[in-house]
Amino acid sequence: MSEPRPFKIDIAQSVIDGIVEKVRTYQWHEMPEIPEGGDRWAYGTDMEYMKELCAYWTSEFDWRKAEARLNTYPQFTVEIDGLDIHFLHVKGSGKNPRPVIMTHGWPGSVFEFFDVIERLAHPEKFGGDAEHGLTLVMPSLPGYGFSRGLRKPNGPRGTAALWHKLMVDVLGHKKYIAQGGDWGSAVSGWIAADHSVEKGGECCALHYNMYGVYAPVKPETEEEKTWARNADAIRKKEFAYFHLQTTKPQTLSYAMMDSPVGVAAWITEKFYTWSDLRGPDGSKRLENVYTKDQLLTNIMIYLVTRSFNTATWFYRGMREERCTFLDPGTKIGVPTGIAVFPKELVPFPPRSTVEKGYNVVRWTEFDRGGHFAAMETKDVFASDVLAFARQVK
Repeated sequence: MSEPRPFKIDIAQSVIDGIVEKVRTYQWHEMPEIPEGGDRWAYGTDMEYMKELCAYWTSEFDWRKAEARLNTYPQFTVEIDGLDIHFLHVKGSGKNPRPVIMTHGWPGSVFEFFDVIERLAHPEKFGGDAEHGLTLVMPSLPGYGFSRGLRKPNGPRGTAALWHKLMVDVLGHKKYIAQGGDWGSAVSGWIAADHSVEKGGECCALHYNMYGVYAPVKPETEEEKTWARNADAIRKKEFAYFHLQTTKPQTLSYAMMDSPVGVAAWITEKFYTWSDLRGPDGSKRLENVYTKDQLLTNIMIYLVTRSFNTATWFYRGMREERCTFLDPGTKIGVPTGIAVFPKELVPFPPRSTVEKGYNVVRWTEFDRGGHFAAMETKDVFASDVLAFARQVK
């Protein structure tokens, strides 16, 4: 294990030019005809929107501006168990800011958190109390973005062990909170399961904005059974990508690693499907929530690091770890906060289900927001994390 090394993103111009040229010369193909007023995303990513996004990409998007924003906060790399892990480390205001490790998911990146960093670390800038500030550690998952050195699939439970070493052995935190959504919820759940204060570890609390590690119980009440049926229907409809990436991710890579437009379409469809895009006029549009610069910054992180392939390995890693459920008869005992956003792809189970596997001390249901909660709701997400940290102090 090495000492953390300061890191700065500085992508060669030739790499940027090569990506943009491939976008500019992409050969467009067919899309099924959609009836007037029909769902243009019903067959997958809407080609009309992709042409619009790519036109912006090649004429207006400025990677150097995005890169400068990504370099706003202190970031480092450190070698842990043979992997070069990239992470942001932002120290909070106040005399003794609580440390929180926040983990992103797929198809996101650490960029998901950029709109909440100031709110969480320095709440006094937004009318809050400086003493409630949090010290934030935000690593890139193994094989994602600027985390390098992956040689084979690594899953959420293995990553939980890496993150615990990062927090305790590298950064020296005596107690910390784990927070996450998407893969970040699975990683955070296994941190709480395997490295909690109850088991002699340092993780003292857990905050979820997606159900990460399932309690090993069968549905009992009618509410629980209804949720299970609905969740299964959603998986059958929307999880084609999941089945591919958990079984044959390498086959997918040969197309994606050579096509920036392919990567953009694969990722953008998830942002469209998994987000709360309801506009005040009743429309459902990506620009109701995200700017094209936000979408492209996240996409470009995959492209400039050539990490789309190794990022999808995480799915296969989960399958090989066999770590979706807690062991029968076990329960995560650390205080757990649940943030329920209404447009999450697979909604949270009823509270009764979650409490069979977790010590739920905070359960908050919001009117708006989806899978990418930090990006979509900003201060709403940040306020819930801050309130939970105060509650478990």
